[in-house]
Amino acid sequence: MLEQEAWLAGLPAPLREALAGCAEGVLPANVAAMHLLSASSEAALERAIAAVEVGLASALLGGAARARLEELRRLIDEHPAARELVSAVLAEAAEHGAAMGGGGVAYWARAFDRAAKASAEASVALYSLGDPALLNAATAEVFDCLRGWGLLKGGRVVLDIGCGIGRVAKLVSPDVGIVVGIDISRRMLAVALERCAGLSNVLLVQTSGRDLAAFPDRAFDLILAVDVFPYLTSVGLGLVEVHVAEAARLLRPGGDLVVLNVSYRGNPESDRADMASFAARHGLTVLRSGERPFRFWDGLAFQLHRPV
Repeated sequence: MLEQEAWLAGLPAPLREALAGCAEGVLPANVAAMHLLSASSEAALERAIAAVEVGLASALLGGAARARLEELRRLIDEHPAARELVSAVLAEAAEHGAAMGGGGVAYWARAFDRAAKASAEASVALYSLGDPALLNAATAEVFDCLRGWGLLKGGRVVLDIGCGIGRVAKLVSPDVGIVVGIDISRRMLAVALERCAGLSNVLLVQTSGRDLAAFPDRAFDLILAVDVFPYLTSVGLGLVEVHVAEAARLLRPGGDLVVLNVSYRGNPESDRADMASFAARHGLTVLRSGERPFRFWDGLAFQLHRPV
Protein backbone atom coordinates (compact mmCIF):
# COMPACT_ATOMS: atom_id res chain seq x y z
CA MET A 1 0.00 0.00 0.00
CA LEU A 2 1.20 3.51 -0.79
CA GLU A 3 0.69 4.71 2.78
CA GLN A 4 3.39 2.27 3.92
CA GLU A 5 6.04 3.60 1.55
CA ALA A 6 9.09 5.52 2.69
CA TRP A 7 8.04 8.81 1.13
CA LEU A 8 5.26 9.13 3.71
CA ALA A 9 7.37 8.19 6.73
CA GLY A 10 7.31 10.57 9.67
CA LEU A 11 4.10 12.40 8.74
CA PRO A 12 1.17 12.69 11.17
CA ALA A 13 -1.49 10.08 10.36
CA PRO A 14 -4.09 12.53 8.90
CA LEU A 15 -1.56 14.01 6.46
CA ARG A 16 -0.14 10.58 5.59
CA GLU A 17 -3.64 9.30 4.83
CA ALA A 18 -4.48 12.39 2.75
CA LEU A 19 -1.36 12.03 0.60
CA ALA A 20 -1.77 8.29 0.20
CA GLY A 21 -5.44 8.72 -0.72
CA CYS A 22 -4.56 11.34 -3.32
CA ALA A 23 -1.80 9.24 -4.87
CA GLU A 24 -4.09 6.19 -4.98
CA GLY A 25 -6.90 8.18 -6.61
CA VAL A 26 -9.43 7.69 -3.80
CA LEU A 27 -9.20 11.29 -2.55
CA PRO A 28 -9.58 14.28 -4.90
CA ALA A 29 -6.49 16.48 -5.09
CA ASN A 30 -8.35 19.54 -3.81
CA VAL A 31 -9.69 17.58 -0.82
CA ALA A 32 -6.18 16.32 -0.08
CA ALA A 33 -4.96 19.93 -0.33
CA MET A 34 -7.58 20.96 2.22
CA HIS A 35 -6.31 18.30 4.64
CA LEU A 36 -2.71 19.42 4.18
CA LEU A 37 -3.58 23.09 4.63
CA SER A 38 -5.46 22.27 7.83
CA ALA A 39 -2.25 20.84 9.34
CA SER A 40 -1.81 21.74 12.99
CA SER A 41 1.40 23.70 12.32
CA GLU A 42 3.39 25.27 9.52
CA ALA A 43 6.15 22.76 10.22
CA ALA A 44 3.76 19.84 9.63
CA LEU A 45 2.57 21.44 6.39
CA GLU A 46 6.16 21.92 5.24
CA ARG A 47 6.92 18.25 5.98
CA ALA A 48 3.86 17.21 3.98
CA ILE A 49 4.86 19.36 0.99
CA ALA A 50 8.38 17.95 1.20
CA ALA A 51 6.86 14.46 1.16
CA VAL A 52 5.00 15.35 -2.04
CA GLU A 53 8.32 16.25 -3.65
CA VAL A 54 9.83 12.95 -2.50
CA GLY A 55 6.82 11.10 -3.88
CA LEU A 56 7.12 12.85 -7.23
CA ALA A 57 10.75 11.78 -7.44
CA SER A 58 10.04 8.21 -6.36
CA ALA A 59 10.43 5.46 -8.92
CA LEU A 60 7.95 3.42 -6.89
CA LEU A 61 5.00 5.58 -7.96
CA GLY A 62 3.34 5.11 -11.32
CA GLY A 63 2.55 7.89 -13.74
CA ALA A 64 -1.08 8.25 -12.60
CA ALA A 65 -0.04 8.65 -8.95
CA ARG A 66 2.56 11.26 -9.86
CA ALA A 67 0.00 13.15 -11.96
CA ARG A 68 -2.35 13.30 -8.96
CA LEU A 69 0.43 14.58 -6.72
CA GLU A 70 1.34 17.16 -9.38
CA GLU A 71 -2.25 18.39 -9.32
CA LEU A 72 -2.13 18.58 -5.52
CA ARG A 73 1.10 20.60 -5.61
CA ARG A 74 -0.34 22.88 -8.29
CA LEU A 75 -3.46 23.59 -6.24
CA ILE A 76 -1.42 24.51 -3.20
CA ASP A 77 0.89 26.73 -5.27
CA GLU A 78 -2.03 28.47 -6.99
CA HIS A 79 -3.88 29.22 -3.74
CA PRO A 80 -1.28 30.92 -1.50
CA ALA A 81 -3.98 32.42 0.75
CA ALA A 82 -5.77 29.11 1.25
CA ARG A 83 -3.76 28.10 4.34
CA GLU A 84 -4.88 31.19 6.25
CA LEU A 85 -8.43 30.86 4.94
CA VAL A 86 -8.77 27.18 5.86
CA SER A 87 -7.41 27.92 9.33
CA ALA A 88 -9.83 30.81 9.80
CA VAL A 89 -12.88 28.78 8.80
CA LEU A 90 -11.83 25.79 10.91
CA ALA A 91 -11.27 28.07 13.87
CA GLU A 92 -14.91 29.11 13.74
CA ALA A 93 -16.14 25.52 13.88
CA ALA A 94 -13.36 23.68 15.69
CA GLU A 95 -15.06 22.90 18.97
CA HIS A 96 -17.32 20.10 17.79
CA GLY A 97 -17.90 19.10 21.39
CA ALA A 98 -19.75 22.38 21.95
CA ALA A 99 -22.29 21.25 19.37
CA MET A 100 -23.39 18.26 21.41
CA GLY A 101 -26.58 18.33 23.43
CA GLY A 102 -29.48 20.75 23.47
CA GLY A 103 -27.52 23.78 22.29
CA GLY A 104 -25.96 22.06 19.31
CA VAL A 105 -28.03 23.58 16.52
CA ALA A 106 -27.64 27.09 17.93
CA TYR A 107 -23.89 26.50 18.11
CA TRP A 108 -23.73 25.62 14.41
CA ALA A 109 -25.86 28.63 13.47
CA ARG A 110 -23.32 30.92 15.14
CA ALA A 111 -20.36 28.99 13.69
CA PHE A 112 -21.66 29.23 10.13
CA ASP A 113 -22.51 32.90 10.51
CA ARG A 114 -18.85 33.52 11.40
CA ALA A 115 -17.48 31.12 8.79
CA ALA A 116 -19.50 32.79 6.03
CA LYS A 117 -17.97 36.09 7.05
CA ALA A 118 -14.48 34.60 6.60
CA SER A 119 -15.29 33.12 3.17
CA ALA A 120 -18.67 32.36 1.62
CA GLU A 121 -17.19 29.67 -0.64
CA ALA A 122 -15.03 27.95 1.97
CA SER A 123 -17.80 28.07 4.58
CA VAL A 124 -19.99 25.68 2.55
CA ALA A 125 -17.18 23.62 1.02
CA LEU A 126 -13.77 23.92 2.62
CA TYR A 127 -12.35 21.72 -0.14
CA SER A 128 -12.98 24.61 -2.57
CA LEU A 129 -10.01 26.36 -0.89
CA GLY A 130 -12.07 29.55 -1.12
CA ASP A 131 -11.88 29.42 -4.92
CA PRO A 132 -15.24 30.17 -6.62
CA ALA A 133 -14.16 28.21 -9.72
CA LEU A 134 -13.48 25.07 -7.67
CA LEU A 135 -16.76 25.46 -5.81
CA ASN A 136 -18.63 25.93 -9.09
CA ALA A 137 -17.03 22.78 -10.52
CA ALA A 138 -17.97 20.74 -7.45
CA THR A 139 -21.53 22.12 -7.48
CA ALA A 140 -21.86 21.35 -11.19
CA GLU A 141 -20.99 17.73 -10.42
CA VAL A 142 -23.83 17.59 -7.90
CA PHE A 143 -26.19 19.04 -10.51
CA ASP A 144 -25.03 16.57 -13.17
CA CYS A 145 -25.62 13.64 -10.82
CA LEU A 146 -29.11 14.80 -9.89
CA ARG A 147 -30.01 15.30 -13.53
CA GLY A 148 -28.40 12.00 -14.54
CA TRP A 149 -30.43 10.20 -11.89
CA GLY A 150 -33.62 11.66 -13.39
CA LEU A 151 -34.44 13.76 -10.33
CA LEU A 152 -34.64 17.21 -11.94
CA LYS A 153 -37.90 17.50 -13.83
CA GLY A 154 -40.06 20.45 -14.78
CA GLY A 155 -42.70 21.25 -12.22
CA ARG A 156 -41.04 19.40 -9.32
CA VAL A 157 -41.04 21.12 -5.94
CA VAL A 158 -37.64 20.85 -4.24
CA LEU A 159 -36.57 21.41 -0.63
CA ASP A 160 -32.87 22.22 -0.16
CA ILE A 161 -32.00 21.55 3.50
CA GLY A 162 -29.01 23.57 4.67
CA CYS A 163 -28.95 25.54 1.43
CA GLY A 164 -26.03 27.67 2.64
CA ILE A 165 -25.12 30.36 0.13
CA GLY A 166 -27.68 29.11 -2.41
CA ARG A 167 -25.24 27.43 -4.79
CA VAL A 168 -27.34 24.29 -5.40
CA ALA A 169 -30.69 26.09 -5.32
CA LYS A 170 -29.55 28.49 -8.03
CA LEU A 171 -28.19 25.76 -10.27
CA VAL A 172 -31.23 23.45 -10.14
CA SER A 173 -33.86 26.22 -10.30
CA PRO A 174 -34.14 26.35 -14.13
CA ASP A 175 -34.88 22.61 -14.28
CA VAL A 176 -37.64 22.42 -11.65
CA GLY A 177 -40.81 24.20 -10.62
CA ILE A 178 -39.96 25.63 -7.18
CA VAL A 179 -36.93 25.44 -4.90
CA VAL A 180 -37.33 26.17 -1.19
CA GLY A 181 -33.95 26.66 0.47
CA ILE A 182 -33.69 26.56 4.25
CA ASP A 183 -30.77 27.25 6.57
CA ILE A 184 -30.08 28.09 10.20
CA SER A 185 -27.45 30.72 9.36
CA ARG A 186 -28.74 34.24 8.80
CA ARG A 187 -25.48 35.37 7.18
CA MET A 188 -25.44 32.45 4.73
CA LEU A 189 -29.02 33.18 3.73
CA ALA A 190 -28.08 36.81 3.10
CA VAL A 191 -25.42 35.62 0.65
CA ALA A 192 -27.93 33.19 -0.89
CA LEU A 193 -30.44 36.01 -1.39
CA GLU A 194 -27.85 37.93 -3.41
CA ARG A 195 -26.83 34.86 -5.39
CA CYS A 196 -30.44 33.94 -6.22
CA ALA A 197 -31.68 37.48 -6.83
CA GLY A 198 -34.13 37.58 -9.72
CA LEU A 199 -34.99 33.87 -9.53
CA SER A 200 -38.74 33.97 -9.01
CA ASN A 201 -39.00 30.24 -8.27
CA VAL A 202 -36.47 30.24 -5.39
CA LEU A 203 -37.72 30.85 -1.85
CA LEU A 204 -35.20 31.14 1.00
CA VAL A 205 -36.23 30.70 4.63
CA GLN A 206 -34.43 30.64 7.97
CA THR A 207 -35.49 27.66 10.09
CA SER A 208 -34.60 26.16 13.47
CA GLY A 209 -32.61 23.18 12.19
CA ARG A 210 -34.37 20.93 14.69
CA ASP A 211 -37.09 19.64 12.36
CA LEU A 212 -39.07 20.43 9.21
CA ALA A 213 -42.33 21.23 11.00
CA ALA A 214 -42.79 24.45 9.02
CA PHE A 215 -43.92 22.44 5.98
CA PRO A 216 -47.12 20.44 5.36
CA ASP A 217 -47.33 16.75 4.48
CA ARG A 218 -46.51 15.72 0.90
CA ALA A 219 -45.28 19.18 -0.05
CA PHE A 220 -42.16 18.14 -2.01
CA ASP A 221 -41.06 15.89 -4.84
CA LEU A 222 -37.35 16.07 -4.03
CA ILE A 223 -35.49 16.86 -0.79
CA LEU A 224 -31.76 17.60 -0.90
CA ALA A 225 -29.28 17.61 1.96
CA VAL A 226 -25.87 18.48 0.52
CA ASP A 227 -23.16 18.11 3.18
CA VAL A 228 -25.49 19.15 6.00
CA PHE A 229 -26.21 15.82 7.74
CA PRO A 230 -22.66 15.68 9.20
CA TYR A 231 -23.54 18.65 11.40
CA LEU A 232 -26.79 16.98 12.46
CA THR A 233 -24.77 13.85 13.24
CA SER A 234 -22.40 15.88 15.43
CA VAL A 235 -25.39 16.93 17.53
CA GLY A 236 -26.70 13.35 17.64
CA LEU A 237 -27.97 10.60 15.35
CA GLY A 238 -31.43 11.19 16.78
CA LEU A 239 -31.54 14.52 14.98
CA VAL A 240 -30.55 12.80 11.73
CA GLU A 241 -33.42 10.36 12.12
CA VAL A 242 -35.82 13.21 12.85
CA HIS A 243 -34.91 14.71 9.48
CA VAL A 244 -35.28 11.39 7.66
CA ALA A 245 -38.68 10.88 9.30
CA GLU A 246 -39.71 14.42 8.39
CA ALA A 247 -38.55 13.88 4.82
CA ALA A 248 -40.71 10.76 4.61
CA ARG A 249 -43.66 12.86 5.78
CA LEU A 250 -42.98 15.68 3.33
CA LEU A 251 -42.28 13.60 0.22
CA ARG A 252 -45.01 12.91 -2.27
CA PRO A 253 -45.32 9.31 -3.48
CA GLY A 254 -42.48 8.70 -5.92
CA GLY A 255 -40.38 11.42 -4.31
CA ASP A 256 -36.75 11.20 -3.23
CA LEU A 257 -34.48 12.27 -0.40
CA VAL A 258 -30.88 12.74 -1.57
CA VAL A 259 -28.28 12.99 1.18
CA LEU A 260 -24.73 13.82 0.13
CA ASN A 261 -22.63 12.93 3.18
CA VAL A 262 -24.11 11.57 6.39
CA SER A 263 -21.18 12.19 8.71
CA TYR A 264 -17.49 12.98 9.06
CA ARG A 265 -16.91 9.87 11.16
CA GLY A 266 -14.71 8.29 8.50
CA ASN A 267 -16.76 5.10 8.67
CA PRO A 268 -18.81 4.63 5.47
CA GLU A 269 -20.22 1.29 6.64
CA SER A 270 -21.71 2.92 9.74
CA ASP A 271 -23.23 5.65 7.57
CA ARG A 272 -24.74 3.03 5.26
CA ALA A 273 -26.11 1.01 8.17
CA ASP A 274 -27.64 4.07 9.85
CA MET A 275 -29.33 5.28 6.68
CA ALA A 276 -30.67 1.80 5.90
CA SER A 277 -32.10 1.58 9.41
CA PHE A 278 -33.70 5.03 9.26
CA ALA A 279 -35.16 4.33 5.82
CA ALA A 280 -36.68 1.02 6.91
CA ARG A 281 -38.28 2.58 10.00
CA HIS A 282 -39.88 5.40 8.01
CA GLY A 283 -41.10 3.63 4.90
CA LEU A 284 -38.39 4.68 2.45
CA THR A 285 -36.50 2.50 -0.02
CA VAL A 286 -32.73 2.83 -0.37
CA LEU A 287 -31.79 3.29 -4.03
CA ARG A 288 -28.21 4.51 -3.51
CA SER A 289 -26.12 3.71 -0.47
CA GLY A 290 -22.84 5.50 -0.07
CA GLU A 291 -21.77 5.85 -3.71
CA ARG A 292 -18.80 8.10 -4.61
CA PRO A 293 -19.85 9.81 -7.87
CA PHE A 294 -17.73 12.98 -7.65
CA ARG A 295 -14.32 14.04 -8.91
CA PHE A 296 -13.93 17.21 -6.83
CA TRP A 297 -15.40 15.89 -3.61
CA ASP A 298 -15.18 12.66 -1.60
CA GLY A 299 -18.78 12.87 -0.38
CA LEU A 300 -20.92 9.72 -0.15
CA ALA A 301 -24.25 9.80 -1.99
CA PHE A 302 -27.47 8.31 -0.59
CA GLN A 303 -30.86 8.26 -2.29
CA LEU A 304 -33.95 7.26 -0.33
CA HIS A 305 -37.17 6.84 -2.31
CA ARG A 306 -40.78 7.07 -1.19
CA PRO A 307 -42.65 4.31 -3.06
CA VAL A 308 -45.74 5.16 -5.02
